[in-house]
Amino acid sequence: MSDLRVVYDSDHIRKRIGEMAAVIAEDYADQPLVLVGILKGSAFFLADLARSFPRPVDFEFVDVAQSAGERGEVVQLTYATQIDVRDRHVLVLKDVVHSGITENYLVTHLSQHQPRSIEVVAFVDRPQLRRVNLAAKYSVFTDLPDGFLVGYGLGPGRDHHTNRPDLCVIEEG
Repeated sequence: MSDLRVVYDSDHIRKRIGEMAAVIAEDYADQPLVLVGILKGSAFFLADLARSFPRPVDFEFVDVAQSAGERGEVVQLTYATQIDVRDRHVLVLKDVVHSGITENYLVTHLSQHQPRSIEVVAFVDRPQLRRVNLAAKYSVFTDLPDGFLVGYGLGPGRDHHTNRPDLCVIEEG
C-alpha cells in the first residue's frame, strides 16, 4: 500500500514560480525571450511561469523520446512546433531534471538555430542524478525527498494524481 504526501502545496508553488519569474525577468530585462517546454510534464510549469512574467514572452512545446541503443541512450525529437529561436534567449523548461540527457540533447539541437543564449529551467532539479555535464540555471525546487513525484503535471498519467494542484510524493509503506 502507498500513501500520498503533499510536499509543496499550490500556494507555495505559485509563490516560488513568481519569485523565479521575477529573477528571470530581471536577468533578461527587455530582451527577446522564448520558453520551450518539454512535453508533457512541463505544461503546468510553463503556463504558470509564462503568466508570472511582468512582460510578454513567447512559448513553444517540444517532445523528445529516449530509448536504449547500442552505444547507450538514444534521444530524438518527436514533436516540435515551428520554433524560431534565432537571436532570442531560450529557456528550456523541464518538469524534473534527472540525468540531463534529454535536456542536453535539446540544448544541442536548439543551439544549431543560433539563439542568443540557451539555458535549462527545472521545476524540480535533482543534480545528484546527472549523467552529463549540465546545470539548470534556474530551479523552482531542489530540496525534495526521494520517491516518486506526482501532481502539478507530474506522474504516469491516468488515475495517478497528475492533475493535482500540489506536488506530492508517493510513499510506499
